[in-house]
Amino acid sequence: MTIPNFHQLHIFHTVASLGSFSKAAEELLISQPAVSIQVRELEESMGSPLLHRLRRGLQLTDTGEAVYGYTKRIFSLAEEMQSAVQDIQGLSAGKLTIGSSTTPGEYILPWAIGKFRQKYPGVQVSLSISNTQTVVEKIYNRELDMGMAGAAVNLKGLKSFTYVSDEIVVIAAPTHPIAAKEEVELEDLNDHDFILREQGSATRRTAEDCISQHGLSLKVVMDLGSNEAVKRAVAAGLGLGMISRFAVTPDTIAGFIKVIDVNGWDCRRPLTVFYREDRHLPSAQLAFLNFLRQEKPMPEGYSDSPAATS
Repeated sequence: MTIPNFHQLHIFHTVASLGSFSKAAEELLISQPAVSIQVRELEESMGSPLLHRLRRGLQLTDTGEAVYGYTKRIFSLAEEMQSAVQDIQGLSAGKLTIGSSTTPGEYILPWAIGKFRQKYPGVQVSLSISNTQTVVEKIYNRELDMGMAGAAVNLKGLKSFTYVSDEIVVIAAPTHPIAAKEEVELEDLNDHDFILREQGSATRRTAEDCISQHGLSLKVVMDLGSNEAVKRAVAAGLGLGMISRFAVTPDTIAGFIKVIDVNGWDCRRPLTVFYREDRHLPSAQLAFLNFLRQEKPMPEGYSDSPAATS
């Protein structure tokens, strides 16, 4: 078997990553037939099929799985080489890939990335939002440089630090009966329907832990898959909600929802930055980590304790 063609490996890697010839063609800015030809020629040089071409999509063969594992490492090393060159050239160019869970990905990182790129406009930054486990796996596989999550992350091979302390607040529509009360006690919450994030979300886990610690037994009538959906349902008067204060500031300013000040309610969690414990980190990643340690967002009405950040 001859040494594989690097260009063909790159095309196969893109097809395997995206699971589609057509999507790979769009990504690589070449025609779909050209993608198919290059993958077929790679298979011929390997002496083995790499993909099962099915009606419902593509599936890697055993050989394809092995080759894909190597291409991940090959192109990860190629990116490291590019980063090393960029380190020499400085931050006039560079690439940074970040993964995040929903709340920091929607309300924290866009702000942070925007401010960072004002200082380093030559650095290209991409942000993807998914669950924390997926972000961790992609960092381990070197598909992402770093991540942010709404919970502590203490895993082997990763470094982490708390970016800010997030506060989970009780929200209601301005027309909801509880919004008119001058004093709201913890026990009052038991009398109302609640709308929470879906099971498995860090916001939901934090809220339920606090509910349990405060000895409450709330009636959850609806769980929804995004912060925006929870806010819209609450604004429509379908129940009370519990959500990050970072997520509600624009809506409270606009008057769509109201944060309820509940006597005795204190529910916080860390928003955590995490990344590989490598000896050498690209200059763009180091610059962004240093930026995060210095710049903190602070939504209106937020009360943070000094010990909550680092």
